[in-house]
Amino acid sequence: MSATGPFHEAEKGAQVKLPFLRRVNRRLMTVLGLLVTVMLFKHPAALSGAAGCFLFFMLWSDISLRHIVKRLLLIVPFGLGAVVFIPFQGDGTPLFELWRWTATGEGVRHALVILLKIVCANLLITYLLAVTPLFDLIKGLRTLGIPSIFIEMTGLMMRYFFLLKDEAYSMVKAQRSRGMKMEGWFWSKRTYKRFGELLGVLFLRAYWRSQRIYLSISARGGFAGGTEGTSASPPAAAKCKVQEESQMVIDVKEITYRYGAIEALRGVSFGIEQGAKTVLMGPNGAGKSTLISLLNGLEQPAAGEIHVLGEKLTQESGRLVRQRVGVVYQDPDDQIFSTTVEEDVAFGPRNLGLGETDVAERVRESLDSVGMGELRGRSPFELSYGQKRRVAIAGVLAMQPEVIILDEPMAFLDPKSRDDLQALLEKMHEMGITLMIATHDVDFAAEWADQVLILKDGRMLAAGTTDLLFDDGLLMQADLHLPRLVRPFRMLEGTKEMRPRTVRQAAQYIWKLMAARGTQSDMQETERRVPGKREGK
Repeated sequence: MSATGPFHEAEKGAQVKLPFLRRVNRRLMTVLGLLVTVMLFKHPAALSGAAGCFLFFMLWSDISLRHIVKRLLLIVPFGLGAVVFIPFQGDGTPLFELWRWTATGEGVRHALVILLKIVCANLLITYLLAVTPLFDLIKGLRTLGIPSIFIEMTGLMMRYFFLLKDEAYSMVKAQRSRGMKMEGWFWSKRTYKRFGELLGVLFLRAYWRSQRIYLSISARGGFAGGTEGTSASPPAAAKCKVQEESQMVIDVKEITYRYGAIEALRGVSFGIEQGAKTVLMGPNGAGKSTLISLLNGLEQPAAGEIHVLGEKLTQESGRLVRQRVGVVYQDPDDQIFSTTVEEDVAFGPRNLGLGETDVAERVRESLDSVGMGELRGRSPFELSYGQKRRVAIAGVLAMQPEVIILDEPMAFLDPKSRDDLQALLEKMHEMGITLMIATHDVDFAAEWADQVLILKDGRMLAAGTTDLLFDDGLLMQADLHLPRLVRPFRMLEGTKEMRPRTVRQAAQYIWKLMAARGTQSDMQETERRVPGKREGK
């Protein structure tokens, strides 16, 4: 995850010229200088004066006293350590005794100095974070020459700290809406118990999110990247292998996968042709996510074989497969982990071992293709959910895969974003990419796909064309429902065979029905007026 090279150097040069970044750097250098100066102070009076000046300046800068106090509470554990332990360390004039320990005047003075230094450092950092957006601050650190690995680690930790903070806030808000009372300093026993349960759930969420982040990083070569300047693209002969031997880009034969004693997949077989638009459907727990991990080479089947683009998928070939099969996961926050949009999209190409010039070109092309070129310098926190989804897709497109698998891409999107994403999928298909989408959305599947795979309880329930989505019995067995456009036609006499997949097709069927009914009415009216015709006279 190198952050050096012409691409990054050009980025640095462009950023340093920005007025806001110059202000950030001046502010950052000022705070760092004050912090170093305060750490050199050894007299409590000088440190108290410095803390008072910092507090006055922060209030003058319209930083609320409540916010300052909340930030100061973070140093309570450190302050307690200084107050409780340090006075009893070392020699000096005895002041008082506590059990077997004796506090000295020199120890108390030393504890006070350390406590005031902690307070001053907290005030300075609080001011810096209050007047400078976090990701602008990280950009400033980068231009000052701070090691990139430290910045990347800090950015990733801060990003997911805030994600967990948002999750915790949502959980508490939901519980308060159900009557949990958290006002005041002292809570009821029931509230403490419930709050402890929420912390446990939050811990589990953090654990599962860390696993998903690990998978998304691995899927883009994060733990097995190439060497910079070398070509990591598959050889031309390998790319042509599918066309020469078979039109199947994915060929799965009787695969089985187990989580301990549980069989998540049992004898699953199917094939996907080159250029196909395939949907993978089934209820929760059917094995869709497990199958996606297998197709991307992140997991290996316990039995059976998987051939991807003409190559048998093994532990050794998994890294090369991930260069040609991209995965877009359901939650974009699990996939976007860099401090800016362009840094995140550049992550995959850099791990392919490409030079920075090629990386910059791929970043530009992929962001432009998803309509996010103008937001390349933005931080992930500044994006909407739909924009994050586009950035996640751009990060996969930048690796130029031949197959892309998307896990529930329509989830949590508003209607306009869903339409935009469907148009983007069509554009990706026109680029020659074979697409596979895991979804519960029967309406989208009926309109978009040309191949349907239905899983249930780890088995392949059915595989075929979208005609499967109009089979009432099969859909009931798969815990799915008929497409909404079809339901009205099932209620009308003589229209049960009509299977509209789009709104346009439904309108055409309705028009034909109206025209047929109109013709029939005209014939009946004619027969009524000329009865001789009906009698054959």
